[in-house]
Amino acid sequence: MRAVASLISTTSRVTSRLVATLCMGIIYIMLGLLVTQVLMRYFLGAPPSWTEEAAIILFAWLVLLYATVGLREGFHVAIETVPAGWPRLRVWADRFVALLALLFGCVTLTAGMAYVGRTSGQKTAALQLPIEVLYLAVPVCGALFILHATALLIGPAITPTTSETAT
Repeated sequence: MRAVASLISTTSRVTSRLVATLCMGIIYIMLGLLVTQVLMRYFLGAPPSWTEEAAIILFAWLVLLYATVGLREGFHVAIETVPAGWPRLRVWADRFVALLALLFGCVTLTAGMAYVGRTSGQKTAALQLPIEVLYLAVPVCGALFILHATALLIGPAITPTTSETAT
């Protein structure tokens, strides 16, 4: 059991780092697309429509992907409802939030896959890409939410207890 928990935690950590790096790349690509659009509007008077569409698609991926990193790293929006002096209750509250995130990931994954299936065959307006390029962000991020929430739920299971560290 400890080996499985360690594998899930390591996979979550490595995946989160890779996704964060990918998000940085997406930001630079979006910046380049938007600068291209502004320069072409300024100098040619006619910006290409594909740059805006590509930036919107990338923005959707960026927001959803980085939300999963926020869950893993704990920098998502949170409301402190449990006082710091109650550490045991805080642990349970954190587990409850992780469980809710796991459920959200399950719903996002299944609903996202269903939506991708329903819209299959459609194309984007300017780039004529399959619409799945945009909509696959939802189930992918649902799967990442499941991974990270599972890692958060089993996280305390892989830390050694005080009796194990004393021996």
